[in-house]
Amino acid sequence: MEDSIKYKWAVTGFVLLILFTSDPSQAQKEATTKIYLYHQGETIKRQYSAHETRPIISHPSTALVPIDKNKLLDVSPFADKIKHRRYMKDSHLGLRFYQSRSCVDCHPRNARNLHRIRSKITCRQCHGGEPIAGIKHYYSSMNPIRRYAFVCAKCHKGASASFASYVVHEPNPALKTTQKSFPLLFYVFWAMAALATVTFAAFIPHTILWGIREFWPQKKNKSKNPPEKMNRIERFTKEQRAFHLVLMLSFVIQAGTGLSRMYAGTDWGHFLIFLFGGYTRALFIHKITGIFMLVSLAFHLIYIIKKINLKNLLNSLYGPDSLLPRIEDARQAVKHAAWIVGLGECPKFDRWTYWEKFDYWAVFWGITILGTTGLILYTPVFSSRFIPGWTINIFLWIHRIEAVLAMGHVFIIHFFIGHLRRQHFPMDLVMFEGGIDLQRLKHERPSWIERIEAKRLLPGLIVKKTPVSWNGLYYFFGSIVLILCLYLLINGILNVEELIRIFK
Repeated sequence: MEDSIKYKWAVTGFVLLILFTSDPSQAQKEATTKIYLYHQGETIKRQYSAHETRPIISHPSTALVPIDKNKLLDVSPFADKIKHRRYMKDSHLGLRFYQSRSCVDCHPRNARNLHRIRSKITCRQCHGGEPIAGIKHYYSSMNPIRRYAFVCAKCHKGASASFASYVVHEPNPALKTTQKSFPLLFYVFWAMAALATVTFAAFIPHTILWGIREFWPQKKNKSKNPPEKMNRIERFTKEQRAFHLVLMLSFVIQAGTGLSRMYAGTDWGHFLIFLFGGYTRALFIHKITGIFMLVSLAFHLIYIIKKINLKNLLNSLYGPDSLLPRIEDARQAVKHAAWIVGLGECPKFDRWTYWEKFDYWAVFWGITILGTTGLILYTPVFSSRFIPGWTINIFLWIHRIEAVLAMGHVFIIHFFIGHLRRQHFPMDLVMFEGGIDLQRLKHERPSWIERIEAKRLLPGLIVKKTPVSWNGLYYFFGSIVLILCLYLLINGILNVEELIRIFK
């Protein structure tokens, strides 16, 4: 009972932290900042100000920080031979109508970066005023050998040469040309894209066909035995339900704050940002919730390790009660797929099915990947001490694609299997209640019931039925979460053009 109270207080504190942290009025403050007004004046009114447009030193002296060619940390994939031609010749000084033009008129692709879209930083705040020399020109303030001190350090305190190798205007990772200019980004992007494509290509048809199969006429039970007493069996422990609750809440918050930033260029994205209290506040909530997810995963790992029986290690790891994949899972997946299309009988599942194990390990994979890349993106200056700054570009794309994969799988596949199937509609409360009817288990997991009955373990798993009032609360809470997730999914699909634009 004490453990249950602790979990409830932890979840309540987490929810209150998010509610008090999110302040929509903060969005109004951000909208009146100097950077935002300067950006509006430059892009709409074509008015340019001297506010941070001039480089600190137009012609740097020879006392420069040299690049150690033996260290890859200081070298960007685009840092090829430095041009030594005249500074003025490489600038925009002789360009006609230069003062009346916006940078995006000639460089539309370069406007698609995090600095401009999310932080509202203008081109001239980094590149300076005229003349603007090319990034590879020796005397340019944006040259890789000095821009960490002249440009990056303005906002990123402690920026190093390694950090400055981050490619602000990165090429399209999907294009063939990127294979030559930024090969690692190209291969990682397509590897993650292939992973997402294979996952959706396998499970979306599986989900659709399964939904159709649910409406096929089922074989009636011809047994004349009298109905058994409606006992309820414990399916999930209090610790497992608490972890799922924390994971569910944090995932919804992460999805909301993440989509608000991913769709920052749309009206819907602006609305989400407003709800979370502005872009800065939404980013803060996203980071704090991500750390909370990593901490909860660490506690879950401790819980799993404690459950391992060292005296019977092999059965503990690879037995029927383990969530580790087995050969039997692959066999049941094939049989179940055949049953879905009307070929053969439905297999007899044990305690854990193959799709439940997939979901479980997908969570481990997702939190590990998203958490690791998220921490690197959270602390780019510190991380660039150990990794090249240009790898942040790669980790950002891994984070993006994995996030889209996780949201798509949970909002479409996991929700259908867990709640929207004919047998479970409108909602399966087993993860909230912890208990499940014995008759239902005999139908859905006959092998598990046969096994625990043979070992005479069934009486020890019987639990009391959940009060009706608690069921109503579970339905209300679960419905809110389900509606929020469907809202994010539908609007994400309706604004898919913005997502395509980002991936271009």
